[in-house]
Amino acid sequence: MPTVYLLRLGDTALQRTRSQLLGARDMQLAGSGGNLTDALPEIADLAPDIVASDLRLFDAHAMRVAMELGRLPVRPQLLLLTPTADDLQLFAALSAGANAYHVDDGNGASLVDALKRLHDRRAMLSPQLARQALAAFGIERSPLVTARQASAALDASPAGRQIEQSSRHLLTLLAQGLLLAEIVPLWKLEAAEIERRIWRLVRLLHVRSRELLIA
Repeated sequence: MPTVYLLRLGDTALQRTRSQLLGARDMQLAGSGGNLTDALPEIADLAPDIVASDLRLFDAHAMRVAMELGRLPVRPQLLLLTPTADDLQLFAALSAGANAYHVDDGNGASLVDALKRLHDRRAMLSPQLARQALAAFGIERSPLVTARQASAALDASPAGRQIEQSSRHLLTLLAQGLLLAEIVPLWKLEAAEIERRIWRLVRLLHVRSRELLIA
């Protein structure tokens, strides 16, 4: 059962989400707050599996949340709560250490599902975020006809310093706007496996970001 700590901007959103998680099965609310500075000691003490945070808080933005969580002895996964996948801060926060995002439409069931997917190390990327990821890795899209083939899922040859061709092909399909339900029959893989590959791609963005900071 995943444990979750909430960080939300505004009492209305915080109380709504608290109620949704308190009523959810197979989910435990560890704590909540709207101020990162005050919440960090509690998060360190509680060691939740996941921190679900707005992109903007009273005293911080999501990139700082990601970096501060990365300094904890036990780092929780970070789910970003955003009204749109097109927010300019979203990709920067994913690169800085966030693991996934959820477009918050007020639906508690979809939030619980997003938390469960992340606990299983699964994620998704919008077309815009996939295009940004390709640019971040310094690679161009694969030919679409190649990326759509089932064999593309098995191509382990390098596409760059950190990324395999199969990951490049996956980002190409996502950047093209293909839905998960459309990729599944093309690649003959389960949806969960594709989502796990996307989660690992986001982790590679973290590695790239740290390398740039060191350089």
